[in-house]
Amino acid sequence: MNKAVATAFVLVMSTTLHAESLEERKFWKGQMDYLSQNLEAASKSCDVKFTFDWIDKPKLREQADKTQASPNGICGAVIDEVEALCRDDADSKASVKAKIKGFTCGWSNPRSLDMKGGILQYLGNNEQANFSDWAKPWIEKHL
Repeated sequence: MNKAVATAFVLVMSTTLHAESLEERKFWKGQMDYLSQNLEAASKSCDVKFTFDWIDKPKLREQADKTQASPNGICGAVIDEVEALCRDDADSKASVKAKIKGFTCGWSNPRSLDMKGGILQYLGNNEQANFSDWAKPWIEKHL
């Protein structure tokens, strides 16, 4: 019995120690509020209800802060690129609709794209220029 109580206590303490603070929750809610605008526009243009998730939020926030950027500013670019593809023509829209169901985003330098199981993963930064010139050909090749 004491072993079960001790295990439960460790689990509760572990969860509490790793839980986001109120400040963190408010920060990420604000970031998601901004990003929701990009997602709604893309969902409307592409006729897909896209999902979104952050990758390694502490690292993304830390690195974005170092360059006076925001996580939504870094991550919104890939969503906007997909939306632009859907507005290009019917074939592009059909390809997006068939292959992309959501996005994940985090920080990396150099930036990278990957797609698995309908999720387009972007690890990026705001330091490398010409995002569209880099991302659009990659996305088109993988659709």
